[in-house]
Amino acid sequence: MDLGLITFGSLLPDPLTGTTLSQQQRLADVVRAAKVAEDAGYSWYTVGEHHFRDRDVIPNPALVLAAIAQETSTIRLATGTTLVANRDPVLLAEDYALLDLLSDGRLELIAGASFFPEPYEVFDQAPDSRAARKRENVELLIRLWTEERVTWHGQFRPSLEDVLVQPRLLQNAPPLWISGGANLESVALAVEHGLPMVFGTTAREPASFVPAFESYRTQWGERHASPSPRLGAASHVFAAPTSQEARSQWADYIESYLSARHTGPLDFDDYIGENGPALCGSPAEIVDKLGRLQELWGHDLHLLAIDIGGIPWAAVQAASELIASEVLPHVRESRVVTDARR
Repeated sequence: MDLGLITFGSLLPDPLTGTTLSQQQRLADVVRAAKVAEDAGYSWYTVGEHHFRDRDVIPNPALVLAAIAQETSTIRLATGTTLVANRDPVLLAEDYALLDLLSDGRLELIAGASFFPEPYEVFDQAPDSRAARKRENVELLIRLWTEERVTWHGQFRPSLEDVLVQPRLLQNAPPLWISGGANLESVALAVEHGLPMVFGTTAREPASFVPAFESYRTQWGERHASPSPRLGAASHVFAAPTSQEARSQWADYIESYLSARHTGPLDFDDYIGENGPALCGSPAEIVDKLGRLQELWGHDLHLLAIDIGGIPWAAVQAASELIASEVLPHVRESRVVTDARR
C-alpha cells in the first residue's frame, strides 16, 4: 500500500500556546512539507480546496502545487479534493493541464464537491444540485482533456462550440480520480467512466464505508472486463515513539480541529480506538491499524492528515518522518494483499 500526506492548510491557533501563524507562514509550511515528504519516501502529497471559511487559506490547490512542483521531482502532486462541482470545468481543464506540464506529468486530480454551504451561497449554486453538477462537470472535464475540440451543451454553464482548451495534459490519460463517501452516486460516476476513487473515510466508523468499497468492485465487475483501478482512503493521523506520547501530544489538537468543524464533542478514546476513524499511537500501532483497514477495505492508497488543529511544524514533521521510517516499509509490503483481492 502506498502512503501519502494530505493537507488543507487549515489555519487554527495552537490550543496550548494560543499562537496563530500568519497566512504566509502557513502556506510556506505547506510547500516545504512537500519536499520533506518526497525525501522521506511518501508517494503522494495532496492539497485540498476550501472556500470562504476563516480557518482555510487554500482556495486554489493548483497554485500551491505549482509552487511545490518547482521544489520536488518525483512525488505525485494531488488535489484532495478539487471542488469540480463548484468550479468551471473549462478553467479547471486549463489550470490543471498547466500544472501537469509544470510538474513533468505528476498531477493527480481528485474530483469532488464541497460539503460546506458557503460555496453554494457565494457562487449562487443550489445545494441540492451538488451531485448533478459534479457529474456534468466531471464529464465535461474528461471531454476537454481527451478531445481536441469540444462542442457541448449542458445544464449548469454556457454551451461550448468547437472549443480548443490549451495547454494540453502531458500525461496520455486524464489523471482523474473521483472522491466519495457513503453516497453511491459518486461510485456509479467513477465506475461508468472507468476512474479510480478516493473515499473520504476520516469522519465515521471504518466499517460504515465497507458497502461503498464493495459497491465499487461489484459495479466495476458488471461493467468492465479489466481489473478495477486503484482505491484510496484517508485518516487523521498522529504518531510518536510510544502510545502514551502520541495520545498526550495529539489530544488537544484533534479536539481543536474537530471543534472548528462543528462536529460536536469528541470522545478521544473512541475516535482513535479500534472502531474509530483516526490513527494515533506508536509506529507499531499505526502499522497494525493500517493493516486492519486494508483488510476491511482492500484499498492500496492511504492519505494521512497530520498537520491539523494548529499543531506546530516540528511536531508534524517528527510524526511524518517517524511514519516514513517505521511504518512505510511495512505497509509497502502489504501491496500483495491488495493485489490478491482484485
